[in-house]
Amino acid sequence: MRKLLRARRQAPRVRRDTPAKRIKPVSYGPTLAALFFCCLGALFLHSRSYYGGAFDFYHALSALQLPLLYSLPYASDAAPRPQAPLVIAGIDIASDVSNGIRVELFSTAPSPTVDLSGADPKILIYHTHTTEAYFKTPAHDYTDAGKWRTTESEHNIVAVGEKLATLLRDQYGISVLHDMTDHEPPKLATSYSRSVRTMKDYRAKYPSLSMYIDVHRDSYSAEDPKKPSDYVVIDGKEVARLMFVVGTGEGATGTGYGEMPDFAANYALAKRITESLAKVEPGLVRNIRVKTGRYNQHISNQCLLVEVGHNGNTLEQALNAIDYLAAAIAEAAGLAEPQGGASRLFTP
Repeated sequence: MRKLLRARRQAPRVRRDTPAKRIKPVSYGPTLAALFFCCLGALFLHSRSYYGGAFDFYHALSALQLPLLYSLPYASDAAPRPQAPLVIAGIDIASDVSNGIRVELFSTAPSPTVDLSGADPKILIYHTHTTEAYFKTPAHDYTDAGKWRTTESEHNIVAVGEKLATLLRDQYGISVLHDMTDHEPPKLATSYSRSVRTMKDYRAKYPSLSMYIDVHRDSYSAEDPKKPSDYVVIDGKEVARLMFVVGTGEGATGTGYGEMPDFAANYALAKRITESLAKVEPGLVRNIRVKTGRYNQHISNQCLLVEVGHNGNTLEQALNAIDYLAAAIAEAAGLAEPQGGASRLFTP
């Protein structure tokens, strides 16, 4: 018996379980590869049709509205399509004004009524370019101090500013200051750096000031005029045309100034006055001109730079335009009738 048990223990065991049958895995490689090349082909066709023949993989991916890819650089040799500038009727906008500014101008709300009431000074009239002069006439045959310039205040832009101040005071009861400082010396190109000091000095002395009007004479765009030109005739009088300039403060390089103007408010005020003047005669006003300069228009949200005619106009034509400008400013202030029994120049 013992021999039998020992023999059984020493005998090799026979494995009776049958190994499981292996399942062959399915290969998805060809399917994924085909899908990948189909997507790549779709991207290629999209890029060719949209970007004019050049294929840029990253840019094509970003065009599929994948947010994480929006910041990928555009490295294609083909330049992206330039964005067309927004054009606004009634405004001449300099080419370097950004589209963001254009959109704000397009959506600017109407200017609210300006409060110019009270005995304290409300308006400062000044001249950054003080010696600007007009086409000579027998009544205004001045001594030249440069091309189309004279230091004789009775024959240059100062006379225009003085008439505006007088009309606003006497006919509309508005308290106005008129500064006649010559800001041009020692260099014309730096006049604004001196006129802004004048503005700040007046603002510190008269905190009631709210509106600042820089009165200019524009330059003729063509050859030097040989005779008076570019004016309108209203009630038998020759009248120079008016134009407002609004500065955005973006600067020539696009970096902007440290203290930016409220260009939207300044534009809204210029637009309100321009529209009032156009009711008299559409040709009395030119399109508002928007430029990237600042023109000291950061001092207040009621800053106006007005070009009263140009050097192709006579001083008489410029002075005739001031009657209408004064009335339009009073209109913006909500003054229904001028004082002293004078009649309004136009009906709103």
